Amino acid sequence: MIHKVKKFSQKMRHGLKQEYQETKDIPKHIKNKEYKKAAEQLGDISKMTFLSALWVLPGGGVVSATLVKIFKNIRPSAFREEESN
Repeated sequence: MIHKVKKFSQKMRHGLKQEYQETKDIPKHIKNKEYKKAAEQLGDISKMTFLSALWVLPGGGVVSATLVKIFKNIRPSAFREEESN
């Protein structure tokens, strides 16, 4: 069980670090006229905000977990697992 918690914590730390770096790069993308990359990152920020806001509500953890299971693209890009189909 402790191994699973450590693995989960490492995945979260890596994902948050990646999202932070991508968010810092938004002004650089706009300056270089890479609007699509900037828009994708803003979309990721809004997805993180939405999922985080659900956790505040009673039963929000269950709701957000269900949404993530149903809608695979609701997770920010740094937290998506590569599908091996």
